[in-house]
Amino acid sequence: MAPGAWTPAGKCGPFLSLGDTPGASQVIGGLPYSPRWYGDDFSFANIPFHSCESCDSPPLASDTETDVIIIGGGISGLATAHALRDQCKFVVLDLRPRLGGNAMGESWRGLNCSLGSAYFMVPDKGDEFDSFYKSLGVYEAARIDEGGGFKVEYGMRLIDDLAQGASPEQRLAFARYRAMVAHYANDAYPDIPLSNGPEVRDVLRLDQSSFADHVTAGCGPLPPLVTQAIQAYCYSSFGVGWQYLSAAAGWNFIAAEEWGRIVLPGGNAGLVKLMHDSMRHLDPAADSEPGMVFRAGCMATDVRIEGDRVRVQFRDQAGALHQLRGKHAVVATSKHISRHFFPQMETLDREKWDLIPAVENMAYLVANVLLTKRVALDFYDIFTVHDAQFPMDDEAFNLDRRVTDTLLGSFAVTSSAQRDDILTMFWPLPWFTARFSVIGETDWRDYASLGSGQIRRALRILGLRDSDVAQVRLTRWGHAMPIAMPGQISSGLPQVIRRPVQDRVWFVNQDNWMLPAVETCLSEAWEMAGEIVQRL
Repeated sequence: MAPGAWTPAGKCGPFLSLGDTPGASQVIGGLPYSPRWYGDDFSFANIPFHSCESCDSPPLASDTETDVIIIGGGISGLATAHALRDQCKFVVLDLRPRLGGNAMGESWRGLNCSLGSAYFMVPDKGDEFDSFYKSLGVYEAARIDEGGGFKVEYGMRLIDDLAQGASPEQRLAFARYRAMVAHYANDAYPDIPLSNGPEVRDVLRLDQSSFADHVTAGCGPLPPLVTQAIQAYCYSSFGVGWQYLSAAAGWNFIAAEEWGRIVLPGGNAGLVKLMHDSMRHLDPAADSEPGMVFRAGCMATDVRIEGDRVRVQFRDQAGALHQLRGKHAVVATSKHISRHFFPQMETLDREKWDLIPAVENMAYLVANVLLTKRVALDFYDIFTVHDAQFPMDDEAFNLDRRVTDTLLGSFAVTSSAQRDDILTMFWPLPWFTARFSVIGETDWRDYASLGSGQIRRALRILGLRDSDVAQVRLTRWGHAMPIAMPGQISSGLPQVIRRPVQDRVWFVNQDNWMLPAVETCLSEAWEMAGEIVQRL
């Protein structure tokens, strides 16, 4: 069967090469911007799953049999494929022309940058994460940030003492907070996904409180700058403030930071590339021809269980309709999307269908600032508090939309010959209607106007000028960050939304546990792949 109109096998990796010149720019607030959105770059009239994708279906262009059909080519989907690579035949579909999902990236003048997720944690030696990273060559390509790359900006200065100006009582509260961090990092780490051990009870107890309430109860009132830095971290890492976040999820992230962060060139798009490269041999197609295993640019429109098979229909980039039949399907997309292409779920698992809307997802922006000068300061991450008016709740953030942290694109680059650089600036939108502020195709201009002053501020702190900016590129993600709100993990919600339908359609995504982490994606992929292998 002739392949369809999807991205050639050798060109569907996560990095888009911009070449030496990033393209046309529009000057806003004194800085040159690429005049469009990246990431969720669909036109308003063609946002996926906002209309009936399976209505008025044309005749099939192809009908193919395989073992497993994986819908979604982000970290979850590719990790599932990697776990199945020696066990069966599979096909990976992704609606975008490149693999990676919100772990896509771009490459400019030899530098890779992330359009979304940026890092993952240093694992315990010898555990399954460590073995997986070694098998891919992660450690050879990465640089480890052991904490020295973490900085906080306040008042146009980089602050070493977060308790500066604090009262003795506040300093004592800060010491208690540091003790809590050490306790959860070394003695009582709240594992999510939940394990089968007795420590699960402690995680469920933590989940009953918000992170803000749990920290305040254990420490007392913290120094204002410490509180603001924690809130900036929660906005950046979870897309929501600490008062809306489960204490179990909050400590799962904060405590893990003590182990160090693995930073690949291009952020987590680097991990996608390593996974894709490790499976490239599975697709015999030439680099310039559409592959049959990895099909980027193909949107699933209908999933249906038919006897002992699952039928998946999808459209390619030319609009042609194709069909795959397999023994199993893996839905490696956000749960709310699955309800659009798998309507049969409503009948086959009504509880799952009804509970999926309980999983909230927050919108998120990323600004990549391409620089024609290498940044002199060696750091990985600067949290940008700015001043005492840092917004501490969603209403305040809606009125004062701030970039919360800036990552150095060259952090994992070892070449001293690199003359250019990239600043990746993370811009959470932590209020529940935020996606409607970025849904328009030209809304990027409003955020460019809001962002220019903040970007110029970061440039000054780093000793750079406006003229050092080649271009600013804005990426939007409408549903990037699933939120574990207090009580949701202990309610049993994850067990329902992650369970398979008739042991035929499986669900693998970070929103299985409402925790936006690489480790969640990997552990869920490995578990579900193991279940599938047992049934093949």
